[in-house]
Amino acid sequence: MPRSRHLLLLLFVVGLAACSKSAKTGEILPTPAAGPALYRVTFEATWSASTHANFPAGAHFSNVIGASHAAEGLLFRPGQAASLGIKDMAERGNNTALRAEIAALQRSGMAFRMLEASYFNSPGSVADTIRLDAAHPRLSLVTMIAPSPDWFVALEDENLLDAATGQWVAQRRVPARAYDAGTDSGPTFTAPDQPTLPAGVVAPLLLPPATGTAPDGPPLGTWLLERLK
Repeated sequence: MPRSRHLLLLLFVVGLAACSKSAKTGEILPTPAAGPALYRVTFEATWSASTHANFPAGAHFSNVIGASHAAEGLLFRPGQAASLGIKDMAERGNNTALRAEIAALQRSGMAFRMLEASYFNSPGSVADTIRLDAAHPRLSLVTMIAPSPDWFVALEDENLLDAATGQWVAQRRVPARAYDAGTDSGPTFTAPDQPTLPAGVVAPLLLPPATGTAPDGPPLGTWLLERLK
């Protein structure tokens, strides 16, 4: 037998022996790392006069913006002060500063891809796509409730990679809950600017519902997350 063929056969036998040994000892072999995934994100807004009291004229949501990220790459944290980007998004629907904050997270390696979809009236919906990878399996998105003092809706730190199986989630629906950015003290959707000094912290927003029994009223819509590939 030629020397090269003999060497290949020897390596194959050694490999089989190693596999058998792992099976006999019950050793748990590491799950292969998941490859990148592409998701379609749809925000289905149900906020209307039939779901919440004091529904304002011209109700809409600002451009939805967010990122796929690692555990440390959060856009905001409830109980902590809002960044300038979150403040501008929540008060004016302006994403300039938040875009820059996401870009900084990308440069640091804590964020992977950014998503920014167009504004739309409520009720209604908007959709876009975003990539995630094994190092950045979480998704966070925000959009201003408009008009409002500093209120916004968020998808907060949603992990789409199952650590137990190493597989991406095929589909998930998440209620879209509302938050107060803690930067404006206006009590109603159309209240004039009333800057909160000193600024407070991001906290769940207790919108009075016209119908529904949830503590903070029914959600303003649903985030639909669908894996495309």
